Amino acid sequence: MSLLLNKLKDRIKEKSQEFDGIIGVGVKDLTTDQFIELNIDEVFPAASIIKIPIIIEFFNQVELKKVDPFKEILYKSEMRTTGSGILKSLSSGKASLPLIDYVTLMTIISDNTATNILIDLLGIQNINVNLEKIGLIKTRLNRKMMNMELFQKGIDNITTPREMVYLLNELYTSKTLSKFSCEETIKMLKKPKEGLIQGVIRNSIKESIPVADKSGWVGGVLGDAGIVYLPNYPYIIAVFMKHISITDIHWYRACSDLTKITTLIHNYFEEVSSSTPEGRRRI
Repeated sequence: MSLLLNKLKDRIKEKSQEFDGIIGVGVKDLTTDQFIELNIDEVFPAASIIKIPIIIEFFNQVELKKVDPFKEILYKSEMRTTGSGILKSLSSGKASLPLIDYVTLMTIISDNTATNILIDLLGIQNINVNLEKIGLIKTRLNRKMMNMELFQKGIDNITTPREMVYLLNELYTSKTLSKFSCEETIKMLKKPKEGLIQGVIRNSIKESIPVADKSGWVGGVLGDAGIVYLPNYPYIIAVFMKHISITDIHWYRACSDLTKITTLIHNYFEEVSSSTPEGRRRI
C-alpha cells in the first residue's frame, strides 16, 4: 500500500499548494499506525476545537464526583458571550438547564456562552492538566471564548495537527486518561451536528459511518478534528487552515478546499479497507 499512500501524500500537498494560506494535516491509521502529515507541527488557533479538552475535563470531574451533570444552572444575561450559539439570544433568568445540556450545546452547536459557563465551573488550569498528562506541549486553553481583550494582547487558544491527533488517540486508547472520561467524551463528540459546525470531515463521509469530531472556525481560521470509525479500518484526522482570504466571507472556498483534502483521505481509507495489499477488491 506504500505506493498508494505516497500518491495520497502527493495529492494532499498539491491541494495545499493551491490554497493561498497555510494548511496543516495530521492523520493516523489506527490499523497500521502509519501517519500522513503536512505542516503537522505548525501552530494553529484552535478555535472551537479547543472545546474537546473542556469536554474531557467535564467528565473527569463527573467521575470524581466534583460535578453533578444534572445540576441545573440558571442562564442569566451576565453570562452572555458573542459568537456561535443560542444561549446569547435567550431571556435572562428564564431558562434553567442541567450541566450536561450545556456540554451538549457546546458540542453540537458550538455555543460559546455554554462553553464559558463550563470553563468557569471546571477551571482553565484543570482543563490544561489533562493536556499535560498526555504530553501535549503546545495545545492549551489560554482564555475564555470571545475574550477579545486577551486576544488583542496575543493570548489565544492554540494547537497543532500532531497534538490534536495525539489527543484523539488518547480518547481512542485511554492509555493515560480514565476510560470513563474518554468514552463519555467520544459519545458526546459523536452527536449529530449541522451546517458549518458539522465540519469538513463529515462532508466527506457517508452518514452511516460514525464520526467523533469537533470543528472550529474564527476569523481567517478553519479546522476539524475527529475519529472516523470506518468499519475494520478506523483512522484519526486533524485538518487546519489559517490565513483564509478576507474575501472568503462565509468560508465557502476554504470549506470546499479542505473538504477536497478530507475526501482524498477518506477515499484512500475506503480503498485500503476494501482491497487486498495487491489491489484486488475483497467484496
